[in-house]
Amino acid sequence: LTTVKEMKQLAFSFFVSPFSLDTSTSIGQENFQKVKNFLYTLVSSLNVSSDQIRVGLAQYSDETFTVFLLNQYSLKNVLNHLQGRVTFLGGPLQTGRALEFLHQVFFKEEAGSRISQGTPQFAVVITSAKSKDDVAEAAEELKEIGVKVISVGVQNFDREEMEVIATSPLVYQISGGQSISQLHQDITNVLEAPVQQHASVADIVFLVDESSRIGIRNFQLTRTFLLKIVNALDIGPNNIRVGLVSYSDEPRLEFTLDTFEDKSDILDYLKILPYRGGRTYTGAAIDFLRKKVFTQEAGSRKNQGVQQLAVVITDGQSFDDFVEPASKLRHHGVAVYAELSMDLLPTYTEKDS
Repeated sequence: LTTVKEMKQLAFSFFVSPFSLDTSTSIGQENFQKVKNFLYTLVSSLNVSSDQIRVGLAQYSDETFTVFLLNQYSLKNVLNHLQGRVTFLGGPLQTGRALEFLHQVFFKEEAGSRISQGTPQFAVVITSAKSKDDVAEAAEELKEIGVKVISVGVQNFDREEMEVIATSPLVYQISGGQSISQLHQDITNVLEAPVQQHASVADIVFLVDESSRIGIRNFQLTRTFLLKIVNALDIGPNNIRVGLVSYSDEPRLEFTLDTFEDKSDILDYLKILPYRGGRTYTGAAIDFLRKKVFTQEAGSRKNQGVQQLAVVITDGQSFDDFVEPASKLRHHGVAVYAELSMDLLPTYTEKDS
């Protein structure tokens, strides 16, 4: 991450979207076919491939099962499945269980999810009636890991329940005055928003080691590195937000994601960032990011689908374990990048000479 170009590339990657399709008795055979046609049109308009947009599908009624995972098929095979191999099942409707299934099965690295890389995650839930089980807790757990949930109602859907399921205001319906073509366009716009945003929208928090092992010279190089990176980013409340935490024996919150709106204020703060020394506790500092910094109260826009990035600058040594805290942070929907502070030394020495 020692170049501005690499840093800016962190703020964008293509999204992952599993579809959860209601095949219960309440939807009926005729409406089920309409939904299949809708999905076929929607997916065929997306740029589906292993290194760009990944699509998965689950069917549910009283039970939920995987039709195909996110890393399983190319666009052609996805469309073939939608056309001929997705069949109507019937049975009572348990949407809460289906949401839990998506969380436990689809939003995992082994299923093809790139959630730990900071890739935007979407779940499109298509439902035809009020669920027989509770949906609130399962929906909230999905949103907490950074998944943006879109709910689509068919037939006798329950609007209030759909609003509980969805990330506001992403509630749609296949009925009434809203045409299928308009619905297709609306949802496509939501799914393609991360592609259109590119590297202009992200929440980035820098975690900076200021321990005695780093030393004053490397700390000064780190500060120069941060000034260079921040100066190149499109800082703004609706674009890239930046936060900063320094740490040694304990983490110190320098500023949150919503403290500064102007780039100049961040640069002024960085210029006088002090060096304190102390012992290195990287694990505790990473836990602090998850609990106190990547939160809505601290300016995080995770619930709005904005990418969450943590850049850890350290010498790689720590008095506590940092592997488990880093894993928890990634499962919280934050992409974690590490920069060894000693690697900054040759970069700036060569430039200065």
